[in-house]
Amino acid sequence: MAEIVARKDRISELPVHIIHDILRRIRQNGLDEETRTRVLSKRWNLIWRTRPDLIFQSSHYSLFTNLEDFVKFVDDSLQPYVKQNLSIEMLRLTQLHPRELPCHSHVDRWLELAIKLHVRFLEIDAAWFGSSYYSIPDSIYAAKTLTVLYLSGCNFGIDNNSTNKLQGLFSTCSLIRDLKLSRCMGFKNLHVLGLLYLENLELTRCKKLEKVEIWAPNLKQFVYAGMPLEEYPRTLEPELLPCTIDILDGHKTLEYLHLEATTMADQQFEYQLSMFPALEVLELTGCYVMKNIKVVSEKLKRFTLWHWQDLEQVNVLAPNLMAFYFEGCKMPFSISTMDLSNLECGRLDLSLQPSDSYNFGDVDTSWYKNLLCFVQKFNYSNGLKLVFHCEESILIYEAPRAILLPPTRKLDLYLESPTTRLESFVNDMMFAQPKIISIVHGIDSKILQILHEMTAAYTKKQNIRLKEVTNYKGAAEDGVQLVSVLPLKIFLDLGIKG
Repeated sequence: MAEIVARKDRISELPVHIIHDILRRIRQNGLDEETRTRVLSKRWNLIWRTRPDLIFQSSHYSLFTNLEDFVKFVDDSLQPYVKQNLSIEMLRLTQLHPRELPCHSHVDRWLELAIKLHVRFLEIDAAWFGSSYYSIPDSIYAAKTLTVLYLSGCNFGIDNNSTNKLQGLFSTCSLIRDLKLSRCMGFKNLHVLGLLYLENLELTRCKKLEKVEIWAPNLKQFVYAGMPLEEYPRTLEPELLPCTIDILDGHKTLEYLHLEATTMADQQFEYQLSMFPALEVLELTGCYVMKNIKVVSEKLKRFTLWHWQDLEQVNVLAPNLMAFYFEGCKMPFSISTMDLSNLECGRLDLSLQPSDSYNFGDVDTSWYKNLLCFVQKFNYSNGLKLVFHCEESILIYEAPRAILLPPTRKLDLYLESPTTRLESFVNDMMFAQPKIISIVHGIDSKILQILHEMTAAYTKKQNIRLKEVTNYKGAAEDGVQLVSVLPLKIFLDLGIKG
């Protein structure tokens, strides 16, 4: 009889911290997949039941058919921590669905239990409740070990001492370093003070918020996103939208500032910006009141202007700027005031208004000259690639002296410093499945050779419809005309070496 050799259960011998790391990685494929690992071994199941980070998403668990099953699962998951008096590092209750509306009392109970077990990272996402809000209980005051707090769809009412619960939270939970409030309500005037360790503060679409004052000496990142204009009554002018923002501390530490849908005026913004010498990233999105923006910053590396329609002028004095992004209907900024010597990546998304009678590519418009000035600021001898990309064709400039734009109503310009080989650049172009690729190449171009080598393989493997590859040596002649009414994209890749 053949000898039967028992297989050793090596997976159960893994160190606990290794198993925890594996669980975190499996979780990226879904919480269901992480839950199924319990069947691997008895020891694995025991470690899974006492993992330090607990994440519950009722809307993602396919094994729950009703609220009772979900509540029982959470209760059963918390019991081992209670019996063994184990600390909970993280508790996340996310994507609670409207059908879980009756579970408010259960969330109260889970929150109180996690606080007793010294939870450090707490997230409650009740935004999926619809029009209903989860009311924060008084037990939140006891969460003195909290360092990270994310709340969404929550209501901060008045406690038994006639104090707003959010303000009371700041005075009792002084270790918080990361605070995010999204779609919350119950506070009009928010005074962030007493949080000496606070580094990241995010306020997103909190209703009826009228004033924010921040005293946080170690603040590094501040994000504010107001209510979108379309969510206000049509009769309300943008200038009347509520919420003023004053950052009264953290001047020397703030590195990242994102403002969206604010009512901050030009002069107020310029004053606030002058107070942040360490700022490296500035993002302004749809700030309705601002018309003339002036940015003067020595350390600024990335600047974003997104969703702008009525912007009149932008002046940028940032000698260390490395990335610039803009989305709007025209180019309101003066190229002469921008130092582009260190720029490594950028993007311009330009869309004409329906009332505009001209197209992009009409050479008699002032913005066109501004755009050409921007494009010609770069040194193409270092390998810069300029690519016009429309739905049916691609035009690549390797050494342009004159640049012509096909008439179109929408234009996207990309500028990026390549981190891959030239083959990868061509691969990205081919992925768009163009019918025609035209190249205006220089003397030592290798892009044509690579295209010819890749065309046959791509045509066979991905069923690409490429019908023609044409090339023009040298710069585009004045007589060359590009005609297209399709959406146009422009890619610029710096420093690509053949």
